[in-house]
Amino acid sequence: MKARFFKVIHEPRSLMLIGCTLTGISFIVLRLSWIVCISLVPIFLYLKKSGNRERKTIIKDFYIGGFILSGFANLFLFQMSPENWNIGITGWVTVVARLIAWFLVCSFGALAYAGIGFLIACFKSVQSRILILPFFFPLAELLRSYLFAFMAYGPQGSFSPNFQWGSLAVPGSGTPLIYSTRILGFFGLTFLIIVINLSVYLLTQRRIYPATMLALAVCLTTVVGWKIGSSNGLERSIHVSVLHLSAEDEITIDEREALNPQNTDILVLPEYSAIEKNLNKPMLLNNLKKNGVAITSIVYGKSPQGTNRIIYLNKNGDVLTKQDKTFLIPTGEVLPYSLQLSFKTIGKGWVNDAFKYTQQLKKGDRPEEVFVTKDNIALGTLACSGVSALNEYSRLTSEGASILVNSASLSFLTENSLYHVYAHNMARFQAVSNNRPLAQASRSGESYILDNQGRVLVESSGQNRQVLSASVRLPH
Repeated sequence: MKARFFKVIHEPRSLMLIGCTLTGISFIVLRLSWIVCISLVPIFLYLKKSGNRERKTIIKDFYIGGFILSGFANLFLFQMSPENWNIGITGWVTVVARLIAWFLVCSFGALAYAGIGFLIACFKSVQSRILILPFFFPLAELLRSYLFAFMAYGPQGSFSPNFQWGSLAVPGSGTPLIYSTRILGFFGLTFLIIVINLSVYLLTQRRIYPATMLALAVCLTTVVGWKIGSSNGLERSIHVSVLHLSAEDEITIDEREALNPQNTDILVLPEYSAIEKNLNKPMLLNNLKKNGVAITSIVYGKSPQGTNRIIYLNKNGDVLTKQDKTFLIPTGEVLPYSLQLSFKTIGKGWVNDAFKYTQQLKKGDRPEEVFVTKDNIALGTLACSGVSALNEYSRLTSEGASILVNSASLSFLTENSLYHVYAHNMARFQAVSNNRPLAQASRSGESYILDNQGRVLVESSGQNRQVLSASVRLPH
């Protein structure tokens, strides 16, 4: 029995399944992000045994592996709470809706990995197949992000590579390799992860010299990236506070209770905090500095023409400026055409109209802009799941943002959703790759303040109301 077991796990397809399953675990367990640095070794062993496999078999194997990767990365879809929608979905439809969304995402995403299989099968040499995998994998991830965008596209949606569920760079952002993104970027981190796995594979083959050279190259890139962040002239400190709320909380704090500590420069409030309607907002914002600013986001108008609007408030509660969100979230603010078709197919077409007039939002006419306070603090703010947008914070950084801000509401997910693992790693990526501190205030989910090196200065504990504060250093 034991011999038969080891024979099975050494079968080429079994090696592919093992490698993708181990990698999938790194997507859903934050403390096991480091597994991604060794989890792909079985796939290299698969390639070693792939010499006699037919092209269609290799393509099929990679498709199955890609489905597993996408399956783990998108498990959070089963933790969405349709009961938090305003469209009255109940009963079996809630289960079917999640299952359809998950299956569509995994099926489309796996096509990109089937593309890896096709390209690899074009090479007859096993050694060539092994050496080209680091180059093909990032390309497959880029294609997968566009496939997801296509599947998730809907009214007012975005067709962009901003959706990175399933990328190796996400768990990689939970490791020291994250510093390499300052040199290689997001997909460069995927490349580096494949390279470090290749180094481990070569060690298993007793090829010490090439394995050592590859590992040294990875370490050097990482150290240089870290050094960029540790010596970039961070001379100015400001005081930042974030308010964390549970899914049901409102800002009903008695005016005598301090909402934020004294002399706060920036106060970040969760999405839909409703502070703009609070008659006591001057009292609630009393502890801001003279030129301090509070940030939140609101729903302005009614669906389908309403917008998710970021607003900046001064110490007196006056609105300084406002910006409408442009990056809308599938199933949260826009219903993908694929799901609309699915609801019609199962005889629930009424859901589409219900969503349109209760959830659908209109995206802003122009991208969010950097707002500069009177104290010359340049704020780059996004609303909702802004950390998941791959390119938006880098755009704001290039436009002069000195601190990145996210006003979020994640109450459409369960409190311990696996999405929070993804969001945490992506927040760290945004802070490190852009070399800027990041502050997120969330309704449900997680709130935190990170420095430019991705270190967590403060973070929420549980889902009770809490105020988090820290001093952060800004670039000059």
